[in-house]
Amino acid sequence: MKTNNRHYCLLCCGILRKEINAILPELTREYGKIDITYVDPGLHVDLDKLSAALAQKLAEMKQTSGKLTLVYGSKCHPDMDQLACNWDAKILEPPDCISLLAGPQRDLLDRECRTFYLSPGWLEHWERIFKTGLGWDTIDARQNMGFYDRILLLDTGVASLSDEKILEFYDYCQVPVDIFPVELDYMKQSLFKTLAT
Repeated sequence: MKTNNRHYCLLCCGILRKEINAILPELTREYGKIDITYVDPGLHVDLDKLSAALAQKLAEMKQTSGKLTLVYGSKCHPDMDQLACNWDAKILEPPDCISLLAGPQRDLLDRECRTFYLSPGWLEHWERIFKTGLGWDTIDARQNMGFYDRILLLDTGVASLSDEKILEFYDYCQVPVDIFPVELDYMKQSLFKTLAT
């Protein structure tokens, strides 16, 4: 049952496109009309480009009567909180997409060993992010990723995980990749909580 008839506008990182689309029916049942705009998932490696893209999209979205919500965390950009404030937009409580997907389990996983996290969206776009965006060749990748004991790929269950992509990423950085299944419950709770405020 819908709690109100307001119009909501979500500005989301493209990294989470499949997960957001998977829970959208539940969100619309509860909150009514929800428009979603996705931002290029590779922009977070260039803070200036990310900031400019977010500001442009927020300006466009502000023309509607919708309530603005950024499906980003405060750690996605150092000025994210201020950006949200400038546009009278809400921002999710989890600080980044990995915390949004892993939820409270992340603290436990972090204690096990030095872990670098991947989501299905990160895996899908890893070449654009690391090779094109950061300009890392295999030597750069192995030097930067060598600090980690493992790479944990969060399996959200809504996207197929390509064995080929996993092997390509392993070959690129030479850090073991483990798959860890996660539910979308924490992500749903975070979105419901943010939209309700």
